[in-house]
Amino acid sequence: MAIVLKPKKSETASSVPTTSDLAVGEICMNVVDRKIYTRKSDNSIVVVSSHVSDTVGGDLTGTVGNAQIAANSVGIAELNVADGSNLQVLTTNGSGTLSWTSKTDATVGANTIGITELNVSDGSAGQYLTTNGSGTLSFATDSTNVGATSVGGDVTGTVANIQIAANAVGANEISANAVGSSEIATNAVGVTELNVSDGTNGQVLKTNGSGTLSFTTITPGVTEATATSKAVTMAIALG
Repeated sequence: MAIVLKPKKSETASSVPTTSDLAVGEICMNVVDRKIYTRKSDNSIVVVSSHVSDTVGGDLTGTVGNAQIAANSVGIAELNVADGSNLQVLTTNGSGTLSWTSKTDATVGANTIGITELNVSDGSAGQYLTTNGSGTLSFATDSTNVGATSVGGDVTGTVANIQIAANAVGANEISANAVGSSEIATNAVGVTELNVSDGTNGQVLKTNGSGTLSFTTITPGVTEATATSKAVTMAIALG
């Protein structure tokens, strides 16, 4: 009659024998893990046979117990899809079926691309997206936005809000007959806008005929009507 050898065994996954389970040289197996163990003379428990630690190859790397798909090993042949034509992209119908489609048929949903989807760090408020021409995106300040730049000379303020400086406009800045009532808003021109120091109460504005304005007192004996007529004449001459 044939002798049946039955080594100790376990059917519990990851169960490993201890020195109390085995004598030196005795073997046992874990059927679930497919491992055979023995006890060495130094009382350590070792695996003497196991497919789990065997090295795998082909399209896989690692061991039986930790197999990894090798880099660049999945192509058309490994996918459940017929090959497409040049430049088409792989798409799914959402139900497990793959197919190839032309890029012109591929669309991006509205408002689906933001900072998170772009390979760029967020900028600050008001900056715009730019490229270095070599595939690198970044945010930059618009150097053409000069609205806040200060101005000088005969004007003050900024480019976006230029103001004519006080006493900047005289006879040299205005060509003859260039300024009339249609060019000046009502009540827009006062002493501040003229290149002249203010006078005293009752004085009138006069010119020396060479572009210099000043205030003068009406000569005693000159009637108000005469002074008014002269003032009107001078105002017309000034435009």
